[in-house]
Amino acid sequence: MKKEIIDIIIITMSFAAILIAILSFFQNSKFNKRQLRIEKLEEMLEIIHILCGNYQYFEDTYFFKAHLLNEELEIKVHKKYISQLNELIEVSNDIDLRKKLSRLFVLNNSYLPKAKLKDKIGVFITVYTSIAEHTISQSNNSIYSPFQNFPKRWDFLDFTREIQNEIIEEMNLGYKKNIEDKNDFELVFKNRYNLK
Repeated sequence: MKKEIIDIIIITMSFAAILIAILSFFQNSKFNKRQLRIEKLEEMLEIIHILCGNYQYFEDTYFFKAHLLNEELEIKVHKKYISQLNELIEVSNDIDLRKKLSRLFVLNNSYLPKAKLKDKIGVFITVYTSIAEHTISQSNNSIYSPFQNFPKRWDFLDFTREIQNEIIEEMNLGYKKNIEDKNDFELVFKNRYNLK
């Protein structure tokens, strides 16, 4: 009788240990998936931040090219445009523009549900791809792309911040509206070190 009780206790404990191990496996699996998703959303934030920071160069070159094509400008201005275009191509290569845009596309379609945020990032990618085609392309012919004109840098910055804040909310870590223009500590820092 005593041996039977010990056997029942051992079987019960073994069963409980197996059950705990199974539950632990599923809990870890769920945690790992969440961590992976957060990492991918962070990568999206990083790519969007880099692209947004360089948008002004594309906008300036697009504006320059549009005016250059519409008017007969002197050779000096044309040379300045060529120089600016070469700098833009260098910037594009430095940030590895094609790779960043394609990576953002893959992350957007893999880690976000079909919702407004996914569509906004799709528009971000399309605008950036279109402005890159309109500026970096050496052709003076009209290029077909979904966008034929582009937002000003401050409008694009607002749109980008909106996307970044929604990605932060999508991480579901309890933070909202973390990306903004205003830094309350900047004035304190300037006063502390007597900066203008």
